[in-house]
Amino acid sequence: MAPFDTELFGHWWFEGPDFLAATYRALRDRGVRAVTASQHLEAHPPRVALQLAEGSWGANGDNSMWLNDRTAWTWKRLRPLEEAFWKAAPGALKKPAARPVLAQAARELLLAQSSDWQFIISTGAVVDYAERRFTLHCDDAERLIDALKKGELETGARIADELYKRDALFPDVLAQVAEALGG
Repeated sequence: MAPFDTELFGHWWFEGPDFLAATYRALRDRGVRAVTASQHLEAHPPRVALQLAEGSWGANGDNSMWLNDRTAWTWKRLRPLEEAFWKAAPGALKKPAARPVLAQAARELLLAQSSDWQFIISTGAVVDYAERRFTLHCDDAERLIDALKKGELETGARIADELYKRDALFPDVLAQVAEALGG
C-alpha cells in the first residue's frame, strides 16, 4: 500500500503526474495489478472496524484551517449556491440546450468549493487573491444558475462558452451530476 495526498501531484510537484505514470508502468511491467482502495476492500472485506479520530495535516491537527472566523463568510456563501445548483440540475439535465450551462455552473461551483481558498485565507499569505478567486467562481456559478432558473439559455450559453475558455476542466462533470441525482 502506498497512500499519497494527491494534492502533491501537480499542485506542489509539477512532475507528479509523470511520476505516477512511471510508477504504474513499472508496476505493470512487474506483473503487479494496481487497484483502488474500494476494489481492494471489495475483494478483501475487513474483519475489524476502526473508528478514526478526526484529524488534519492543517495547523492544530483539526479543521480550524478551513473553518474559522476568517473563513465563515465563504461557507455562508457556498451553502445557498449549492442548494440553488442542485435545485436547477434536474430540469437542466433534461434540456439539451441547458446542459452546457449546467456543466459550466458545476465547474464553477467545484472551483469555488476548493479548500485552497479557506486555507490561503487562514494562512494570511495572499488573502486578497484567495478571496478574489473564491468570489469570482461563486459569482460565475450564480450567473449561470440564474440563467437556468430564468430559462435564459442563450444568455447562459454565451456566459458558459466564455467561462469554458478559462475553466475547461472536469470533462465528465454532467455524468457525475446525473449520477449524484440518482440517474
